[in-house]
Amino acid sequence: MKQITFLLALILLLNSCMPDFKFLNEIDLSDGDYSLYVRHKEFGEFMVIEEKALKENSSSLKLRFSFVNYLPGEGDRNFGVILFKNNQQVKSKIGGAFTYFEIGSLANYALAVKEHRISGIKKVVQRKLDSIKNKTTIFINHQPTFVADNRAFRFRVYFPSIALPVTREIDSTGYERIITVNGIDNNKWIMEEETIFDKQWENKLENRIRKKADTISDFEVKVSKGSLSDDMLYDTTVQWGDLRTPDSKPLFMKDYMYYNFTAYIMASEENAKKLLALDYSDCMNVEERNKPQVLAKMKQLVKKSTKPNLSVDKGEVGLQSYKDDTTTYEGLYEQEYSLNWFEIEKNND
Repeated sequence: MKQITFLLALILLLNSCMPDFKFLNEIDLSDGDYSLYVRHKEFGEFMVIEEKALKENSSSLKLRFSFVNYLPGEGDRNFGVILFKNNQQVKSKIGGAFTYFEIGSLANYALAVKEHRISGIKKVVQRKLDSIKNKTTIFINHQPTFVADNRAFRFRVYFPSIALPVTREIDSTGYERIITVNGIDNNKWIMEEETIFDKQWENKLENRIRKKADTISDFEVKVSKGSLSDDMLYDTTVQWGDLRTPDSKPLFMKDYMYYNFTAYIMASEENAKKLLALDYSDCMNVEERNKPQVLAKMKQLVKKSTKPNLSVDKGEVGLQSYKDDTTTYEGLYEQEYSLNWFEIEKNND
């Protein structure tokens, strides 16, 4: 009860420190055609396009976020206002919870409006954008920036997992903590060494991909990383074949941290097709991934399971999240975009 009271007091204190916000202050409403979109919990969703209405309410349109707005799980976060100049968005204040949200007499000038959205490749979105951009009843609140045509086509290459040895210990609370990664203190690894490791592999993979591409030079490579701190062994010969210890607990291999790198390759359609056709399976070798050590440890653990006769060498045992192959994802795809706009409904006439 005391914690709830303290939290409420903190919220009230923070709310009192939030600055007042007159949304139209310092806007010269005479230097263009201004329109205002409003979505209010009491007055609903509407558009105001009359210059007179905006000037009349330049001091009375007030919003202030409540601190509650910044807490997770607060529901719909799309209330607020958006200002358009010449039908293009110039300013917005959108959220879920407000200390106050005063709109003066704006509701008296309300026009019914509906939000629209399309997604697609460049030519689809561009065609729609060209058809609506000069209409006075349409207000664009999100317009994509198109990438250059020589980067519009892309694909992903997923590389095998790299296993780095870890040591662990159980602390006073019974929690099993990682002490070292690759022989380095875990705190130093997280704060310093992991970033160096990531960058080294990003550079290695890009250089190896470019070497493999040979004469194809006009493309871009971005490499991202994911990691996993332990993994579960399973029996590949049966469905739902997780391996268990004699006391019926799932069998985990906690001796390694697993790193998974993905290359995103972007190019023109012609170059992307050529790059996609290449074999990237030799961009990593088993030694630098520590695969022999992983297999040896798997063999030790299988002997301690309820199925000690399963063969790791024959592929009868696997690691659930450990990736051992180089693969591409769904082939080639073209970059997609989204376009959002508000349109005044015809029944306002």
